[in-house]
Amino acid sequence: MDLQENLRAIWRKVLDLDEIPTGASFTDIGGSSIQLIAMLLHVGNAYQIEIAVDDFIDEPTLARLEQCVRQQQAAGQDEAPAAITAAPEADTFPLLPVHYWLFERIDVNHYNVGHLYRLTAQDPPRHVRAAIDAVLRQHDGLRILLRRDAAGQWQQHLQAPDSMAPWWHEEDLRATPDHLLAAEINRICNGYQASIRVEERTFSAVYFDLGGERGARLFVLLHHILIDNISEKILFSDFATAYRALRAGQPLRLSAAGRRVGDWARLLHNYAQGPALAHYAYWQSQDWDGYRLLPADPDPASLPKADGAMAALGFASRSLSSAATVRLLELQRLQAVDPSYVVMAALQQAFHTWSGSGILALAMVHNGRIYQSIPEANVLQTVGWMINYATLYLRNPEQLQGIALVESIARQAKAVQDDALSLTCLKYMNQDAAVREAMARLPLYHLGFNFIPFAGASTEEFIFERASEPCGEGEKWFSPGIKPFMNVLLAGQELKLTMGFSPCMYSPRTIEALLDSVVSQLETILLS
Repeated sequence: MDLQENLRAIWRKVLDLDEIPTGASFTDIGGSSIQLIAMLLHVGNAYQIEIAVDDFIDEPTLARLEQCVRQQQAAGQDEAPAAITAAPEADTFPLLPVHYWLFERIDVNHYNVGHLYRLTAQDPPRHVRAAIDAVLRQHDGLRILLRRDAAGQWQQHLQAPDSMAPWWHEEDLRATPDHLLAAEINRICNGYQASIRVEERTFSAVYFDLGGERGARLFVLLHHILIDNISEKILFSDFATAYRALRAGQPLRLSAAGRRVGDWARLLHNYAQGPALAHYAYWQSQDWDGYRLLPADPDPASLPKADGAMAALGFASRSLSSAATVRLLELQRLQAVDPSYVVMAALQQAFHTWSGSGILALAMVHNGRIYQSIPEANVLQTVGWMINYATLYLRNPEQLQGIALVESIARQAKAVQDDALSLTCLKYMNQDAAVREAMARLPLYHLGFNFIPFAGASTEEFIFERASEPCGEGEKWFSPGIKPFMNVLLAGQELKLTMGFSPCMYSPRTIEALLDSVVSQLETILLS
């Protein structure tokens, strides 16, 4: 298979398309910014090169991508391997808006992402540790702590690589019997999960020596303030590159790191004091008539009482029928509609029936790494918690149905794109107390919403395979009063809706009924 056919196959995989039209633009055939990053990472891994987004985005075609690959290959033959970028010194900079939002919702010290991998006896710990160390030095976003300043205000603190709290740990389980192994690994991982504290440590790597043919396990633990689902892909790609080089006795050559997290925080802070104010009038002029708070559960007496400040999340899931999913994918391929707007339209209808609210306020959790309002803030190659959130207030005053409602929802969402970033920046980062107070009076969001257009942000192609043992408690622990949130995953031929909720606020049957209503609305929109 020649180079262009290889690249075409990568596009088909990332975009989940059967064919790529000749001369097609990656973005015009439905490629999102997340898919763009995944595609370039796939290409980089396949050919051991790095293609900058800026070199490709102005002409995002297969022909241009092939040209970029050949240029990088030619340059690589002429150049010695580049040294790892010198690590920046310790630094302190403002919180991101999403940090403030997080503090309002959960116990920030227990919001972790943990991955457990299976290693063999041929994977020595010295190479694993050295590979992780190289990545920590490369990406400053992995060395962030949150600390209070002299005035008691939280700030981000960047640790120098050699000043981090000890992050490498080894556990000897060679004497643990097979039938007790999974429980012991889970117990130990749970202890490390509980040790993650945003003021002291936010990263740990644990090497479990199981002995002999049982091999080993690697537990990589990060607090969520370090990483989102895009930078997770970049992180593990760089880790795999470093590990392969060390195993082969070759020089380390990692992809160039993106914009530093501190630069991103300062850009947002400056934006909040200046350009964001242009959107202030928009937020203050909105008509909130018809907004209603979240309803209580129909049977509140049946709900468990909160035990302390933390509670285990409940989850409920539903999947769209095959016929409706096929129709949704057809609309996406025809570029007739963004699938996320279809789901929002169905959710708006279902929520109105459930709550009586004429406005659905969605906290849109997204990985906005390119903003038109801050063109210099491209952080596509940055490893860090780059996510933002923006409240999207969806209305249907004309009682539209079907595709007409979807089109209305799409117009509302697109119209507020630039204003969306300004909301959180003005609410949390503007230095004028009157502005912050006015923004804080805006109606609160009802539900969280995160649309994941494909499964490529996971680490399914990492150098080590996932282990089967459990690895402690992480993201499932939230405050008892957290509002429900919906994750929508469109992967292959399946659209899956999952809603997380506090069992202290809602019973499973209440959430399941809401999901059933959303699915019913989706089926009506897509199949009528």
